[in-house]
Amino acid sequence: MSIRGRILAAAVLLAVGPLAAAIATIRPGVADDVTELDTRRVESRLQLVLDDLDRRDRHLATLLDALAGSIAADNTFRLAVSGERDDLRDYVRDYAPRQLALMGLDMLLVQDPAGRTVSSGHFREAEGALAPDLPRLLARAPGGRALMAVRTPAGPILAQVRTHSFSLAAETWHLVGGVGLDTAELAGRAADPDLTVVLAWPGGAPLPGGIVDTALASEQAVLAREYALRRAGHVVRRETLTLVEADRLADAWLLVSHNRVSLQQTLHGVNRRLLEIAALAAGAAVLLAVLLAGRISRPLRDLAARARDLDLERLDVRFATGGRDEVGQLARVLDELTGRLRAGVIRLREAEQRATQGEMARQVNHDIRNGLTPLRNVLRHLGEVAEQDPAALGGVWRERRATLDGGLAYLEELAGHYARLSSARSRRLCDLGALVAAVADETAAGGAARGVAVVREIEPGLPPVEADPVSLRRIVDNLLRNALESLPAGGGTVTLAARREHDPDLDEPRLVLAVADTGCGIAEADRPRIFDDFFTTKEGGTGLGLSNVRRLAGDCGARVAVRSEPGRGSVFTVSFPLHDSAGTDP
Repeated sequence: MSIRGRILAAAVLLAVGPLAAAIATIRPGVADDVTELDTRRVESRLQLVLDDLDRRDRHLATLLDALAGSIAADNTFRLAVSGERDDLRDYVRDYAPRQLALMGLDMLLVQDPAGRTVSSGHFREAEGALAPDLPRLLARAPGGRALMAVRTPAGPILAQVRTHSFSLAAETWHLVGGVGLDTAELAGRAADPDLTVVLAWPGGAPLPGGIVDTALASEQAVLAREYALRRAGHVVRRETLTLVEADRLADAWLLVSHNRVSLQQTLHGVNRRLLEIAALAAGAAVLLAVLLAGRISRPLRDLAARARDLDLERLDVRFATGGRDEVGQLARVLDELTGRLRAGVIRLREAEQRATQGEMARQVNHDIRNGLTPLRNVLRHLGEVAEQDPAALGGVWRERRATLDGGLAYLEELAGHYARLSSARSRRLCDLGALVAAVADETAAGGAARGVAVVREIEPGLPPVEADPVSLRRIVDNLLRNALESLPAGGGTVTLAARREHDPDLDEPRLVLAVADTGCGIAEADRPRIFDDFFTTKEGGTGLGLSNVRRLAGDCGARVAVRSEPGRGSVFTVSFPLHDSAGTDP
Protein backbone atom coordinates (compact mmCIF):
# COMPACT_ATOMS: atom_id res chain seq x y z
CA MET A 1 0.00 0.00 0.00
CA SER A 2 1.28 3.45 -0.87
CA ILE A 3 1.96 6.11 1.75
CA ARG A 4 -1.07 8.00 0.47
CA GLY A 5 -3.30 4.95 1.05
CA ARG A 6 -1.79 4.32 4.49
CA ILE A 7 -2.37 7.89 5.55
CA LEU A 8 -5.95 7.72 4.30
CA ALA A 9 -6.64 4.45 6.13
CA ALA A 10 -4.95 5.66 9.31
CA ALA A 11 -6.84 8.96 9.27
CA VAL A 12 -10.21 7.24 8.86
CA LEU A 13 -9.34 4.72 11.55
CA LEU A 14 -8.11 7.36 13.98
CA ALA A 15 -11.09 9.62 13.33
CA VAL A 16 -13.88 7.03 13.31
CA GLY A 17 -12.41 4.44 15.67
CA PRO A 18 -12.27 6.56 18.86
CA LEU A 19 -15.62 8.14 17.96
CA ALA A 20 -17.23 4.73 17.49
CA ALA A 21 -15.71 3.53 20.77
CA ALA A 22 -16.95 6.69 22.48
CA ILE A 23 -20.45 6.19 21.04
CA ALA A 24 -20.48 2.55 22.15
CA THR A 25 -19.34 3.59 25.62
CA ILE A 26 -21.45 6.71 26.03
CA ARG A 27 -24.71 5.50 24.48
CA PRO A 28 -25.60 2.97 27.24
CA GLY A 29 -24.69 5.56 29.85
CA VAL A 30 -26.88 8.15 28.13
CA ALA A 31 -29.77 5.67 28.00
CA ASP A 32 -29.30 4.88 31.69
CA ASP A 33 -29.09 8.56 32.57
CA VAL A 34 -32.22 9.39 30.58
CA THR A 35 -34.07 6.46 32.20
CA GLU A 36 -32.94 7.59 35.62
CA LEU A 37 -34.06 11.13 34.84
CA ASP A 38 -37.42 9.80 33.70
CA THR A 39 -37.75 7.74 36.87
CA ARG A 40 -36.89 10.73 39.01
CA ARG A 41 -39.43 12.70 37.00
CA VAL A 42 -42.20 10.27 37.95
CA GLU A 43 -41.02 10.08 41.55
CA SER A 44 -40.85 13.84 41.69
CA ARG A 45 -44.44 14.14 40.46
CA LEU A 46 -45.65 11.62 43.03
CA GLN A 47 -43.77 13.45 45.75
CA LEU A 48 -45.32 16.72 44.62
CA VAL A 49 -48.78 15.18 45.02
CA LEU A 50 -47.93 13.90 48.48
CA ASP A 51 -46.36 17.19 49.50
CA ASP A 52 -49.47 18.99 48.25
CA LEU A 53 -51.67 16.71 50.35
CA ASP A 54 -49.46 17.39 53.38
CA ARG A 55 -49.67 21.13 52.81
CA ARG A 56 -53.42 21.03 52.42
CA ASP A 57 -53.75 18.93 55.57
CA ARG A 58 -51.68 21.34 57.64
CA HIS A 59 -53.71 24.23 56.34
CA LEU A 60 -56.98 22.39 57.07
CA ALA A 61 -55.84 21.55 60.60
CA THR A 62 -55.05 25.21 61.23
CA LEU A 63 -58.45 26.32 59.96
CA LEU A 64 -60.35 23.76 62.03
CA ASP A 65 -58.38 24.65 65.14
CA ALA A 66 -59.19 28.31 64.63
CA LEU A 67 -62.85 27.51 63.96
CA ALA A 68 -63.08 25.39 67.12
CA GLY A 69 -61.71 28.25 69.16
CA SER A 70 -64.16 30.63 67.53
CA ILE A 71 -67.17 28.38 68.31
CA ALA A 72 -66.06 27.90 71.89
CA ALA A 73 -65.95 31.65 72.34
CA ASP A 74 -69.24 32.28 70.53
CA ASN A 75 -71.94 32.84 73.24
CA THR A 76 -74.66 33.03 70.63
CA PHE A 77 -73.77 29.57 69.38
CA ARG A 78 -73.62 28.38 72.98
CA LEU A 79 -77.11 29.75 73.74
CA ALA A 80 -78.49 28.30 70.51
CA VAL A 81 -77.29 24.73 71.14
CA SER A 82 -78.29 24.85 74.86
CA GLY A 83 -82.02 25.06 73.94
CA GLU A 84 -82.60 28.20 75.92
CA ARG A 85 -83.23 30.30 72.83
CA ASP A 86 -85.35 28.69 70.14
CA ASP A 87 -85.07 31.80 68.03
CA LEU A 88 -81.35 31.10 67.50
CA ARG A 89 -81.78 27.72 65.82
CA ASP A 90 -81.29 29.29 62.39
CA TYR A 91 -78.01 30.79 63.64
CA VAL A 92 -76.69 27.30 64.27
CA ARG A 93 -77.96 25.91 60.95
CA ASP A 94 -76.34 28.76 59.00
CA TYR A 95 -73.11 28.66 60.97
CA ALA A 96 -71.33 26.00 58.86
CA PRO A 97 -72.34 27.50 55.47
CA ARG A 98 -71.20 30.90 56.67
CA GLN A 99 -67.81 29.66 57.92
CA LEU A 100 -67.41 27.46 54.83
CA ALA A 101 -67.39 30.53 52.62
CA LEU A 102 -65.22 32.58 55.01
CA MET A 103 -62.52 29.92 55.38
CA GLY A 104 -62.49 28.68 51.79
CA LEU A 105 -63.48 25.13 52.73
CA ASP A 106 -65.38 22.75 50.47
CA MET A 107 -66.80 20.62 53.32
CA LEU A 108 -67.74 21.46 56.90
CA LEU A 109 -69.82 19.55 59.46
CA VAL A 110 -70.51 20.58 63.08
CA GLN A 111 -71.54 17.56 65.18
CA ASP A 112 -72.89 17.47 68.73
CA PRO A 113 -71.61 14.99 71.33
CA ALA A 114 -74.08 12.37 70.06
CA GLY A 115 -72.68 12.55 66.54
CA ARG A 116 -75.66 14.39 65.06
CA THR A 117 -74.91 17.03 62.42
CA VAL A 118 -76.26 20.38 63.70
CA SER A 119 -74.86 22.40 60.79
CA SER A 120 -73.69 21.37 57.33
CA GLY A 121 -71.93 23.81 55.08
CA HIS A 122 -71.59 21.81 51.86
CA PHE A 123 -74.85 19.86 51.77
CA ARG A 124 -77.85 21.17 53.75
CA GLU A 125 -79.69 17.85 53.58
CA ALA A 126 -77.05 16.40 55.88
CA GLU A 127 -78.35 18.44 58.84
CA GLY A 128 -79.83 16.25 61.54
CA ALA A 129 -78.13 13.15 60.16
CA LEU A 130 -76.56 10.91 62.75
CA ALA A 131 -72.93 9.97 61.85
CA PRO A 132 -71.04 9.34 65.09
CA ASP A 133 -68.46 7.03 63.38
CA LEU A 134 -67.03 9.65 61.03
CA PRO A 135 -64.95 11.56 63.63
CA ARG A 136 -63.74 8.26 65.15
CA LEU A 137 -62.68 6.90 61.74
CA LEU A 138 -60.78 10.10 60.92
CA ALA A 139 -59.11 10.02 64.30
CA ARG A 140 -57.86 6.49 63.53
CA ALA A 141 -56.56 7.44 60.08
CA PRO A 142 -52.76 7.90 59.76
CA GLY A 143 -52.03 11.52 60.61
CA GLY A 144 -55.72 12.11 61.25
CA ARG A 145 -56.44 12.69 57.57
CA ALA A 146 -58.11 10.79 54.77
CA LEU A 147 -59.68 11.16 51.37
CA MET A 148 -63.44 11.11 51.04
CA ALA A 149 -65.99 11.38 48.25
CA VAL A 150 -68.25 14.23 49.33
CA ARG A 151 -71.68 15.14 47.95
CA THR A 152 -72.28 18.77 47.09
CA PRO A 153 -75.18 20.53 45.36
CA ALA A 154 -73.00 20.66 42.22
CA GLY A 155 -72.15 16.98 42.37
CA PRO A 156 -69.66 14.71 44.11
CA ILE A 157 -66.12 15.90 44.77
CA LEU A 158 -63.02 14.25 46.12
CA ALA A 159 -62.01 16.00 49.32
CA GLN A 160 -59.21 15.71 51.83
CA VAL A 161 -60.87 15.69 55.25
CA ARG A 162 -59.89 15.63 58.88
CA THR A 163 -61.64 16.10 62.24
CA HIS A 164 -61.13 18.37 65.19
CA SER A 165 -62.69 17.99 68.64
CA PHE A 166 -63.44 20.86 71.00
CA SER A 167 -65.19 21.30 74.35
CA LEU A 168 -68.45 23.19 74.63
CA ALA A 169 -70.59 23.27 77.81
CA ALA A 170 -68.48 20.50 79.31
CA GLU A 171 -69.21 18.24 76.35
CA THR A 172 -67.07 17.14 73.35
CA TRP A 173 -68.17 18.46 69.98
CA HIS A 174 -66.62 17.59 66.61
CA LEU A 175 -65.76 19.49 63.49
CA VAL A 176 -65.29 17.62 60.21
CA GLY A 177 -63.76 19.80 57.51
CA GLY A 178 -62.38 19.20 54.06
CA VAL A 179 -60.94 20.83 51.00
CA GLY A 180 -61.74 19.60 47.54
CA LEU A 181 -58.93 18.31 45.37
CA ASP A 182 -58.59 19.65 41.84
CA THR A 183 -58.36 16.39 39.96
CA ALA A 184 -56.65 18.01 36.97
CA GLU A 185 -54.01 19.48 39.25
CA LEU A 186 -53.71 16.20 41.11
CA ALA A 187 -53.19 14.40 37.80
CA GLY A 188 -50.40 16.87 37.01
CA ARG A 189 -51.68 17.69 33.54
CA ALA A 190 -50.92 21.36 33.96
CA ALA A 191 -47.36 20.73 35.20
CA ASP A 192 -46.44 17.70 33.09
CA PRO A 193 -48.93 16.48 30.47
CA ASP A 194 -46.79 13.40 29.67
CA LEU A 195 -47.45 11.89 33.10
CA THR A 196 -50.51 9.79 33.89
CA VAL A 197 -51.99 9.86 37.41
CA VAL A 198 -54.69 7.35 38.35
CA LEU A 199 -56.58 7.08 41.65
CA ALA A 200 -58.44 3.86 42.45
CA TRP A 201 -60.27 2.26 45.35
CA PRO A 202 -62.78 -0.55 45.67
CA GLY A 203 -66.13 0.68 44.44
CA GLY A 204 -64.73 4.03 43.42
CA ALA A 205 -67.21 6.30 41.72
CA PRO A 206 -66.38 8.42 38.67
CA LEU A 207 -65.34 11.97 39.54
CA PRO A 208 -64.82 15.06 37.36
CA GLY A 209 -61.37 15.09 35.72
CA GLY A 210 -61.29 11.36 34.98
CA ILE A 211 -58.70 10.61 37.61
CA VAL A 212 -60.65 7.77 39.24
CA ASP A 213 -60.33 4.44 37.40
CA THR A 214 -63.39 2.39 38.30
CA ALA A 215 -61.92 -0.70 36.65
CA LEU A 216 -59.38 -1.05 39.46
CA ALA A 217 -61.67 -2.42 42.14
CA SER A 218 -59.07 -4.28 44.20
CA GLU A 219 -55.45 -4.20 45.19
CA GLN A 220 -54.79 -7.21 42.92
CA ALA A 221 -56.21 -5.25 39.98
CA VAL A 222 -53.94 -2.33 40.83
CA LEU A 223 -50.86 -4.58 41.03
CA ALA A 224 -51.78 -6.24 37.72
CA ARG A 225 -52.10 -2.82 36.08
CA GLU A 226 -48.72 -1.76 37.49
CA TYR A 227 -47.10 -4.96 36.19
CA ALA A 228 -48.66 -4.53 32.75
CA LEU A 229 -47.46 -0.92 32.54
CA ARG A 230 -43.92 -1.88 33.50
CA ARG A 231 -43.83 -4.61 30.85
CA ALA A 232 -44.99 -2.06 28.30
CA GLY A 233 -41.98 0.10 29.13
CA HIS A 234 -43.66 2.58 31.46
CA VAL A 235 -42.04 4.01 34.54
CA VAL A 236 -44.53 3.42 37.40
CA ARG A 237 -44.66 4.49 41.05
CA ARG A 238 -47.48 3.60 43.48
CA GLU A 239 -48.55 5.16 46.79
CA THR A 240 -51.25 3.94 49.21
CA LEU A 241 -53.62 6.57 50.64
CA THR A 242 -56.33 6.32 53.33
CA LEU A 243 -59.95 6.61 52.22
CA VAL A 244 -63.14 6.98 54.27
CA GLU A 245 -65.79 4.81 52.69
CA ALA A 246 -69.22 4.62 54.45
CA ASP A 247 -68.47 3.42 57.97
CA ARG A 248 -64.95 2.12 57.46
CA LEU A 249 -61.42 3.07 56.46
CA ALA A 250 -60.23 1.67 53.16
CA ASP A 251 -57.14 1.91 50.97
CA ALA A 252 -56.90 4.01 47.85
CA TRP A 253 -54.03 3.71 45.43
CA LEU A 254 -52.33 6.50 43.55
CA LEU A 255 -50.48 5.35 40.41
CA VAL A 256 -48.11 7.76 38.63
CA SER A 257 -46.75 6.46 35.31
CA HIS A 258 -44.96 7.73 32.25
CA ASN A 259 -44.94 6.13 28.82
CA ARG A 260 -41.33 5.80 27.65
CA VAL A 261 -42.23 5.94 23.95
CA SER A 262 -41.12 9.57 23.82
CA LEU A 263 -37.96 8.58 25.68
CA GLN A 264 -37.24 5.84 23.15
CA GLN A 265 -37.84 8.32 20.33
CA THR A 266 -35.41 10.69 21.99
CA LEU A 267 -32.79 7.94 22.29
CA HIS A 268 -33.35 6.96 18.65
CA GLY A 269 -32.86 10.60 17.72
CA VAL A 270 -29.63 10.70 19.75
CA ASN A 271 -28.41 7.52 18.04
CA ARG A 272 -29.22 8.99 14.63
CA ARG A 273 -27.35 12.17 15.51
CA LEU A 274 -24.35 10.16 16.72
CA LEU A 275 -24.30 8.17 13.48
CA GLU A 276 -24.52 11.39 11.49
CA ILE A 277 -21.62 12.81 13.50
CA ALA A 278 -19.61 9.61 12.87
CA ALA A 279 -20.36 9.81 9.15
CA LEU A 280 -19.44 13.49 9.09
CA ALA A 281 -16.23 12.77 10.99
CA ALA A 282 -15.36 9.98 8.54
CA GLY A 283 -15.99 12.28 5.57
CA ALA A 284 -13.93 15.07 7.13
CA ALA A 285 -11.16 12.57 7.96
CA VAL A 286 -11.10 11.32 4.36
CA LEU A 287 -10.97 14.87 3.00
CA LEU A 288 -8.23 15.96 5.40
CA ALA A 289 -6.32 12.72 4.78
CA VAL A 290 -6.44 13.29 1.01
CA LEU A 291 -5.17 16.84 1.45
CA LEU A 292 -2.51 15.77 3.96
CA ALA A 293 -1.42 12.80 1.87
CA GLY A 294 -1.11 15.09 -1.13
CA ARG A 295 1.03 17.56 0.85
CA ILE A 296 3.28 14.72 2.00
CA SER A 297 3.42 12.60 -1.15
CA ARG A 298 4.09 15.48 -3.56
CA PRO A 299 7.40 16.46 -1.90
CA LEU A 300 8.34 12.78 -1.65
CA ARG A 301 7.60 12.23 -5.33
CA ASP A 302 9.68 15.30 -6.13
CA LEU A 303 12.54 13.97 -4.00
CA ALA A 304 12.28 10.59 -5.74
CA ALA A 305 12.30 12.22 -9.18
CA ARG A 306 15.34 14.30 -8.30
CA ALA A 307 17.07 11.27 -6.78
CA ARG A 308 16.51 9.34 -10.06
CA ASP A 309 18.33 12.14 -11.89
CA LEU A 310 21.44 11.61 -9.77
CA ASP A 311 24.44 10.20 -11.59
CA LEU A 312 28.18 10.36 -11.12
CA GLU A 313 28.25 12.58 -14.17
CA ARG A 314 25.25 14.64 -12.89
CA LEU A 315 25.84 15.59 -9.28
CA ASP A 316 24.54 19.14 -9.67
CA VAL A 317 21.01 18.13 -8.60
CA ARG A 318 19.77 20.26 -5.70
CA PHE A 319 17.09 19.30 -3.16
CA ALA A 320 14.79 21.94 -1.67
CA THR A 321 15.70 22.17 2.02
CA GLY A 322 13.33 24.86 3.27
CA GLY A 323 10.81 22.58 5.06
CA ARG A 324 11.04 22.07 8.82
CA ASP A 325 9.22 18.72 8.84
CA GLU A 326 10.58 15.20 8.28
CA VAL A 327 10.40 15.62 4.49
CA GLY A 328 12.50 18.76 4.79
CA GLN A 329 14.98 16.86 6.97
CA LEU A 330 15.14 14.10 4.37
CA ALA A 331 15.71 16.69 1.65
CA ARG A 332 18.52 18.25 3.68
CA VAL A 333 20.09 14.82 4.22
CA LEU A 334 19.88 14.06 0.49
CA ASP A 335 21.28 17.49 -0.36
CA GLU A 336 24.12 17.00 2.10
CA LEU A 337 24.72 13.49 0.77
CA THR A 338 24.81 14.85 -2.79
CA GLY A 339 27.27 17.49 -1.67
CA ARG A 340 29.48 14.82 -0.09
CA LEU A 341 29.23 12.79 -3.29
CA ARG A 342 30.30 15.82 -5.31
CA ALA A 343 33.20 16.43 -2.96
CA GLY A 344 34.10 12.71 -3.07
CA VAL A 345 33.98 12.64 -6.87
CA ILE A 346 36.17 15.76 -6.96
CA ARG A 347 38.67 14.11 -4.60
CA LEU A 348 38.51 10.89 -6.60
CA ARG A 349 39.14 12.73 -9.82
CA GLU A 350 41.98 14.66 -8.22
CA ALA A 351 43.45 11.42 -6.92
CA GLU A 352 43.00 9.89 -10.34
CA GLN A 353 44.58 12.97 -11.86
CA ARG A 354 47.49 12.80 -9.46
CA ALA A 355 47.92 9.11 -10.18
CA THR A 356 47.77 9.81 -13.91
CA GLN A 357 50.19 12.70 -13.50
CA GLY A 358 52.55 10.47 -11.54
CA GLU A 359 52.39 7.74 -14.13
CA MET A 360 52.81 10.36 -16.85
CA ALA A 361 55.76 11.88 -15.03
CA ARG A 362 57.46 8.48 -14.78
CA GLN A 363 56.82 7.85 -18.48
CA VAL A 364 58.13 11.29 -19.44
CA ASN A 365 61.16 10.78 -17.22
CA HIS A 366 61.81 7.41 -18.85
CA ASP A 367 61.37 8.75 -22.37
CA ILE A 368 63.52 11.82 -21.79
CA ARG A 369 66.26 9.72 -20.21
CA ASN A 370 66.16 7.41 -23.21
CA GLY A 371 66.58 10.45 -25.49
CA LEU A 372 69.32 12.05 -23.37
CA THR A 373 71.49 8.96 -22.90
CA PRO A 374 72.95 8.85 -26.47
CA LEU A 375 73.37 12.63 -26.41
CA ARG A 376 75.24 12.42 -23.10
CA ASN A 377 77.48 9.61 -24.46
CA VAL A 378 78.33 11.61 -27.63
CA LEU A 379 79.11 14.75 -25.63
CA ARG A 380 81.27 12.81 -23.17
CA HIS A 381 83.12 11.20 -26.09
CA LEU A 382 83.72 14.58 -27.76
CA GLY A 383 84.96 15.99 -24.47
CA GLU A 384 87.44 13.16 -24.03
CA VAL A 385 88.71 13.59 -27.63
CA ALA A 386 89.02 17.36 -27.13
CA GLU A 387 91.21 16.78 -24.07
CA GLN A 388 93.31 13.92 -25.38
CA ASP A 389 93.52 14.43 -29.17
CA PRO A 390 92.18 17.82 -30.25
CA ALA A 391 93.30 17.26 -33.83
CA ALA A 392 90.94 14.29 -34.20
CA LEU A 393 87.94 16.24 -32.87
CA GLY A 394 86.62 17.16 -36.34
CA GLY A 395 86.60 13.60 -37.52
CA VAL A 396 84.92 12.32 -34.39
CA TRP A 397 82.29 15.08 -34.68
CA ARG A 398 81.49 14.04 -38.21
CA GLU A 399 81.20 10.43 -37.10
CA ARG A 400 78.93 11.13 -34.16
CA ARG A 401 76.85 13.99 -35.60
CA ALA A 402 74.17 11.63 -36.89
CA THR A 403 73.75 10.27 -33.38
CA LEU A 404 73.23 13.82 -32.02
CA ASP A 405 70.74 14.69 -34.76
CA GLY A 406 68.84 11.46 -34.19
CA GLY A 407 68.61 12.08 -30.41
CA LEU A 408 67.37 15.64 -30.86
CA ALA A 409 64.81 14.50 -33.42
CA TYR A 410 63.60 11.85 -30.98
CA LEU A 411 63.12 14.49 -28.24
CA GLU A 412 61.24 16.81 -30.62
CA GLU A 413 58.95 14.02 -31.72
CA LEU A 414 58.40 13.04 -28.09
CA ALA A 415 57.42 16.63 -27.20
CA GLY A 416 54.95 16.68 -30.08
CA HIS A 417 53.33 13.47 -28.88
CA TYR A 418 52.91 14.79 -25.33
CA ALA A 419 51.52 18.09 -26.62
CA ARG A 420 48.69 16.21 -28.28
CA LEU A 421 47.65 14.80 -24.86
CA SER A 422 46.70 18.28 -23.65
CA SER A 423 42.92 18.89 -24.06
CA ALA A 424 41.84 21.89 -26.05
CA ARG A 425 40.32 24.80 -24.12
CA SER A 426 37.15 26.43 -25.40
CA ARG A 427 36.44 29.86 -23.99
CA ARG A 428 32.89 31.18 -23.66
CA LEU A 429 30.91 33.58 -21.48
CA CYS A 430 30.55 32.22 -17.93
CA ASP A 431 28.56 33.46 -14.93
CA LEU A 432 31.24 33.83 -12.26
CA GLY A 433 28.71 34.82 -9.55
CA ALA A 434 26.58 31.70 -10.12
CA LEU A 435 29.68 29.47 -10.06
CA VAL A 436 30.91 31.01 -6.79
CA ALA A 437 27.42 30.66 -5.21
CA ALA A 438 27.16 26.99 -6.22
CA VAL A 439 30.64 26.14 -4.90
CA ALA A 440 29.94 28.02 -1.65
CA ASP A 441 26.66 26.17 -1.08
CA GLU A 442 28.26 22.80 -1.79
CA THR A 443 31.11 23.48 0.60
CA ALA A 444 28.84 24.89 3.32
CA ALA A 445 26.75 21.69 3.31
CA GLY A 446 29.79 19.54 4.04
CA GLY A 447 31.80 21.96 6.16
CA ALA A 448 29.23 22.73 8.86
CA ALA A 449 29.93 19.43 10.63
CA ARG A 450 33.65 20.35 10.89
CA GLY A 451 32.97 23.82 12.25
CA VAL A 452 33.79 25.52 8.95
CA ALA A 453 31.69 28.55 8.05
CA VAL A 454 31.54 29.32 4.33
CA VAL A 455 30.46 32.89 3.55
CA ARG A 456 29.61 34.10 0.09
CA GLU A 457 29.71 37.76 -0.94
CA ILE A 458 28.48 38.13 -4.50
CA GLU A 459 27.83 41.52 -5.97
CA PRO A 460 24.49 41.50 -7.81
CA GLY A 461 24.40 42.14 -11.55
CA LEU A 462 27.93 40.99 -12.33
CA PRO A 463 28.81 40.78 -16.04
CA PRO A 464 29.95 37.43 -17.50
CA VAL A 465 33.60 36.50 -17.78
CA GLU A 466 35.08 34.96 -20.93
CA ALA A 467 36.85 31.76 -19.89
CA ASP A 468 36.91 28.02 -20.26
CA PRO A 469 34.22 26.71 -17.83
CA VAL A 470 36.33 23.75 -16.73
CA SER A 471 39.38 25.92 -16.14
CA LEU A 472 37.27 28.46 -14.23
CA ARG A 473 35.85 25.74 -11.99
CA ARG A 474 39.33 24.32 -11.38
CA ILE A 475 40.61 27.76 -10.36
CA VAL A 476 37.81 28.14 -7.79
CA ASP A 477 38.15 24.56 -6.53
CA ASN A 478 41.95 24.77 -6.10
CA LEU A 479 41.81 28.07 -4.24
CA LEU A 480 38.96 26.83 -2.02
CA ARG A 481 40.76 23.58 -1.23
CA ASN A 482 43.90 25.47 -0.26
CA ALA A 483 41.81 27.77 1.97
CA LEU A 484 40.10 24.83 3.72
CA GLU A 485 43.39 22.98 4.23
CA SER A 486 44.91 26.07 5.86
CA LEU A 487 42.22 26.18 8.59
CA PRO A 488 43.01 24.80 12.05
CA ALA A 489 41.40 21.58 13.35
CA GLY A 490 38.70 23.52 15.19
CA GLY A 491 37.36 25.09 12.01
CA GLY A 492 37.30 28.66 10.78
CA THR A 493 35.80 30.87 8.10
CA VAL A 494 36.27 30.87 4.33
CA THR A 495 34.82 33.74 2.32
CA LEU A 496 34.11 33.40 -1.40
CA ALA A 497 33.53 36.75 -3.10
CA ALA A 498 32.83 37.92 -6.63
CA ARG A 499 32.77 41.63 -7.37
CA ARG A 500 33.78 44.30 -9.84
CA GLU A 501 36.84 46.43 -8.91
CA HIS A 502 39.09 49.00 -10.52
CA ASP A 503 42.67 47.75 -11.00
CA PRO A 504 45.03 50.67 -10.20
CA ASP A 505 47.97 48.96 -11.92
CA LEU A 506 46.13 48.46 -15.21
CA ASP A 507 43.88 51.49 -14.66
CA GLU A 508 40.78 49.56 -15.79
CA PRO A 509 37.78 47.81 -14.26
CA ARG A 510 38.19 44.09 -13.64
CA LEU A 511 35.98 41.22 -12.46
CA VAL A 512 37.56 39.89 -9.27
CA LEU A 513 37.31 36.45 -7.66
CA ALA A 514 38.52 36.55 -4.02
CA VAL A 515 39.02 33.58 -1.68
CA ALA A 516 39.82 34.59 1.92
CA ASP A 517 40.48 32.31 4.90
CA THR A 518 41.25 32.63 8.60
CA GLY A 519 43.86 29.91 8.47
CA CYS A 520 47.58 29.69 9.24
CA GLY A 521 48.75 32.13 6.56
CA ILE A 522 51.88 31.93 4.44
CA ALA A 523 55.38 32.59 5.73
CA GLU A 524 56.99 35.62 4.09
CA ALA A 525 59.99 33.55 2.93
CA ASP A 526 57.71 31.08 1.10
CA ARG A 527 55.46 33.67 -0.52
CA PRO A 528 57.57 34.24 -3.69
CA ARG A 529 57.64 30.49 -4.47
CA ILE A 530 54.04 29.42 -3.84
CA PHE A 531 53.17 29.53 -7.58
CA ASP A 532 56.24 27.51 -8.58
CA ASP A 533 55.71 24.00 -9.90
CA PHE A 534 56.18 21.28 -7.27
CA PHE A 535 56.67 23.74 -4.39
CA THR A 536 54.67 22.78 -1.31
CA THR A 537 54.82 23.11 2.46
CA LYS A 538 52.17 20.44 3.04
CA GLU A 539 52.98 16.87 3.89
CA GLY A 540 51.91 14.75 0.92
CA GLY A 541 51.23 17.82 -1.27
CA THR A 542 52.07 17.83 -4.99
CA GLY A 543 52.91 21.50 -5.30
CA LEU A 544 50.83 21.78 -8.48
CA GLY A 545 47.62 23.38 -7.17
CA LEU A 546 48.63 27.05 -7.15
CA SER A 547 50.86 26.64 -10.20
CA ASN A 548 47.83 25.25 -12.06
CA VAL A 549 45.78 28.22 -10.83
CA ARG A 550 48.32 30.66 -12.23
CA ARG A 551 48.56 28.78 -15.53
CA LEU A 552 44.78 28.43 -15.94
CA ALA A 553 44.23 32.05 -14.97
CA GLY A 554 46.78 33.07 -17.56
CA ASP A 555 44.88 31.09 -20.19
CA CYS A 556 41.80 33.20 -19.31
CA GLY A 557 43.75 36.47 -19.42
CA ALA A 558 43.50 36.87 -15.62
CA ARG A 559 46.02 37.94 -12.99
CA VAL A 560 46.57 36.19 -9.63
CA ALA A 561 47.63 38.00 -6.44
CA VAL A 562 47.94 37.02 -2.79
CA ARG A 563 47.94 38.84 0.56
CA SER A 564 48.79 36.88 3.65
CA GLU A 565 49.59 37.37 7.33
CA PRO A 566 51.00 34.39 9.22
CA GLY A 567 48.59 33.19 11.90
CA ARG A 568 45.68 35.29 10.61
CA GLY A 569 44.93 33.99 7.11
CA SER A 570 45.35 34.69 3.43
CA VAL A 571 43.42 36.28 0.56
CA PHE A 572 43.90 35.06 -3.03
CA THR A 573 42.45 37.24 -5.78
CA VAL A 574 42.04 36.46 -9.47
CA SER A 575 41.10 39.46 -11.61
CA PHE A 576 39.56 38.82 -15.05
CA PRO A 577 39.25 41.35 -17.82
CA LEU A 578 35.70 42.54 -18.48
CA HIS A 579 34.03 41.26 -21.59
CA ASP A 580 33.29 43.88 -24.23
CA SER A 581 29.54 43.66 -23.54
CA ALA A 582 30.07 44.66 -19.88
CA GLY A 583 31.17 48.23 -20.61
CA THR A 584 34.09 50.01 -19.02
CA ASP A 585 32.52 51.58 -15.93
CA PRO A 586 33.49 49.97 -12.69
